[in-house]
Amino acid sequence: MKRDAAQLSFPINALYLLGAICLLLLPVSGFCADDCMSDLRAEQLITIQRLLFNDRFDLAEVVAREVVDSSPELPDGYFSVAAVLLGRMMDREQSVYKEQFHALLDTVENLSEQIGDTASGRTAAWMYLYAGHARAYRSLFESRFGSFAPSVRLGIAARKEYSKGIEFDSSLYDLYLGLGTYHYWKSAKAGFLRWLGIFKNEIDKGIAELYLAADSSIISRESARSSLVWVWFDRKQYDSTVIICEELLALYPDGNVWLWPLAEALMELCQYRRALDTYQLLRSRLQVEPGNYCNLIECDYRTYRCLEKLNSTNEARQVAREVDAYLDSVPRSTRNKYRSQINFFKKVARL
Repeated sequence: MKRDAAQLSFPINALYLLGAICLLLLPVSGFCADDCMSDLRAEQLITIQRLLFNDRFDLAEVVAREVVDSSPELPDGYFSVAAVLLGRMMDREQSVYKEQFHALLDTVENLSEQIGDTASGRTAAWMYLYAGHARAYRSLFESRFGSFAPSVRLGIAARKEYSKGIEFDSSLYDLYLGLGTYHYWKSAKAGFLRWLGIFKNEIDKGIAELYLAADSSIISRESARSSLVWVWFDRKQYDSTVIICEELLALYPDGNVWLWPLAEALMELCQYRRALDTYQLLRSRLQVEPGNYCNLIECDYRTYRCLEKLNSTNEARQVAREVDAYLDSVPRSTRNKYRSQINFFKKVARL
C-alpha cells in the first residue's frame, strides 16, 4: 500500500488538503460577528458549511446562491458557490464545473480587490482573506485536475494575500488557517528544495498557526481542525488522526471525507477489522454515484488489502470479482490511471 500521505489518491489531498470544501466553516458555538459580517449572514454560512460537510451539495448550493442574491456586491456568496462546486468535483473526481468554478473565483477576486482598495483595518483583512482563498482554491483545482507548476504558483500567491491581510489586522485569526496550511505543506513536501535552502522549514510554524486558527478564528475553527487531520496523518501520528476524524464524524456523520484518513490511520495502527468496517461504509456510499470510478477503485483496492491482512482470502477474491463486474462502466481515463490496480483485480478474479 502507499504510505506517503502526498501520494494518497483519495479526495482533498493536495497543497490545501481538506481546506478544499471547508475554508469558510463556522464553529457551531463561540461565533462573534463583527462589523464585516452580520449574524444573519453568519447563520447562512454556517448552514452552507454544515451541508457541505455532510455531502449535501444540492442544498448547500441553494443556500449559497441565496447569499449571493442577498448581497451581490460582496465576495463571500460567490466564494460559497465555488466551494460547493469544488466539493462536487472532488467528490466525483471530475472537473465538470471547471468554467463556472473559475468564473465565480474571478468574481471573488474582483470584488475583493474593489472593496479592499478603499478599505482599511478589519474590512481590508477580510478582503485579503477571500482573495487568498480564491487563489488557494485555484491551486487545489490545479493540483487535482491540472498540473503541478500552476498549483505551486497559485499556492504562493494565496500565501501573499493572507500575509497582506495580517498587515491590516493580525487579530483576524482566520488568516492563519491559510498561512498555517501553506507553511506546513510547502515545508513537509519541499524535499530536495528544502535541503537546498530554497524553502525554509516552517513545519512547526504551520502547525502553530493551524492551532491558532482552531482556537481563535471567527469562521475557520472546524476547518483548522480538519486540516490538522492531514497534518497528524502526515506526521504519522495515527492515534491523533483517528481521534480527530471520529470527533468530526460525530458532528457530520454523512460526510465521506474523513472516512479516508480514518481507515488509512486504522490500517497503519494494524486495527484491520475497524479499518475494514470503515472502508465498507465508504464503499456503500461511493457505489451510489461512482462518478468516474476513481474513488470506488481506490476504496476497493484498500478493502482488498485490508482483507488480506485479516487472512480473509475468499472475501478478498470476492472484492476482485465485484471490481471485474463493473469494469465495463469505467471510463478510459480512469482505466489508464488505475491500470496496475485493474490488472491486479482481473488476475485475482480469474483465480
